Amino acid sequence: MTNDNVTQHQAQEPETVTYAKLGSPMAIVDGVSFSGGDEWTNYGGNLTVQTERVFYPKTLEDLKVIVREAHNDNKKVRCVGSGHSWSATAVTPDYMVSVNGMDKIHKPVRDASGWTVTLETGVLVSQLDAFLRAHNPPLAVSSMVLPDVVRFGGILTMGCHGAGLNSRTLSDTITEMTIVNARGELVTYSAAKDPEAFNVACLNLGLLGIIYTATIKVEEMNTRLRVTDSYPTLTSLFQGPQAGLNLKARLLKNDSTEFFYWPFERFMQPDQNKNIWVKEWERTTEPAEDLKKYEGLPPMIDNPFFSTFQTGSRVMEVPDALHFPFGDGVTTVLDVGCAIKVDSDFGNICEAITEVVEKNWEFTTSMPERMGTAIEFRFIKASDKILSPAYDKDPDTIFCMINVMAASGTPGFEEYSVGIAANWIHKYNAKPHWPKMWEKVDGIVSYLRREYGDRITRFNRVRKSQDPTDMFVNDTWRPIFQENEL
Repeated sequence: MTNDNVTQHQAQEPETVTYAKLGSPMAIVDGVSFSGGDEWTNYGGNLTVQTERVFYPKTLEDLKVIVREAHNDNKKVRCVGSGHSWSATAVTPDYMVSVNGMDKIHKPVRDASGWTVTLETGVLVSQLDAFLRAHNPPLAVSSMVLPDVVRFGGILTMGCHGAGLNSRTLSDTITEMTIVNARGELVTYSAAKDPEAFNVACLNLGLLGIIYTATIKVEEMNTRLRVTDSYPTLTSLFQGPQAGLNLKARLLKNDSTEFFYWPFERFMQPDQNKNIWVKEWERTTEPAEDLKKYEGLPPMIDNPFFSTFQTGSRVMEVPDALHFPFGDGVTTVLDVGCAIKVDSDFGNICEAITEVVEKNWEFTTSMPERMGTAIEFRFIKASDKILSPAYDKDPDTIFCMINVMAASGTPGFEEYSVGIAANWIHKYNAKPHWPKMWEKVDGIVSYLRREYGDRITRFNRVRKSQDPTDMFVNDTWRPIFQENEL
């Protein structure tokens, strides 16, 4: 701990994790390291771009220098972390900013409304987990994304989420954010200062500038989570006249619930899987188990049949429970995901799951190279952030966050997954999850502009006040946020 109550964490990153590929710093401008002519590739391997420069900032002043250089050179700026986005949100051939060196965490603070912690944009989920666990009293983020090798700058400003009807998106945990805008000014956003601008900043897609810090809500880790893995049949969960209401009752009794489906019953066998892996989390005051017996087990992503030999329950500390066994492993994946607003009887979700299971089976069995596919879905409460795909004015509205995935390089996955997303959009008025693959859905720009409508206008009022020359707008965002009539 330093005198200013800031702790620098250098996380030990697992050797098996595949990260976005960047070059090494080759030059310095006003103290900021940068490299030139790098080819950047994202985690999933579906995006590659040749960049003019990649900057490696470590301080607030570094961020201001980068913005000044971009302004003087008339260049676009986008930020990257671990590269865990399958849409081209960070892609630019101009100036990319690797925020990985911006990884300071400030001492947690408690006031009348509870605990908060302030962290820089490049902090890894695993870093914050370890930092909060070591605090006295131990703290945790109550709902979190599954992989712990992603960085907060991305997961906060893209509206990423965990699983649970007691939680919303991670953007909804923010109480304050600071961003360096296109004029090189550090702007502080909070609900007390300007509620509308704060709402925009919490889920800003990197369009207000370079994020410096975010302050988020955390809670005392005085309870643990009982994690129960079961393997019921698809029919018992999603078919029958009472299926939707039974599913709803099951979700409401848990703190969080998640579902995984793989199409094959046994590895390298042709039989269709009739069961689905259900992971349920419930709060408990029971002591946590020793996790050493699970060391060496492959992450879920490397062994999709984990569920067949890990059914049962175990008690874990909150961060262990939220991430177990979801390490990144050595397998990289492609992912298309949407938010579907859940009907009161959950009937639309039962229908959507039944449909996508059959489409997944048709796709996967059409050639042997398509074996590595999966379906995953979780449920959260609505967000009030105006660009969230889970936005709703009613805070009790439930959304199903559903994904179809495949191992990187799976032939035909893009066409298949885009078709799935298009069906969800057409049939259920779904909204694509911003970090996932959505850009090639036919008519997606006009659909998003129509559906977000006045919320885009509201967003643009704040955006243009901070970036009047569109320094932070790349080719992905320009068609959506252009200012001609909606």
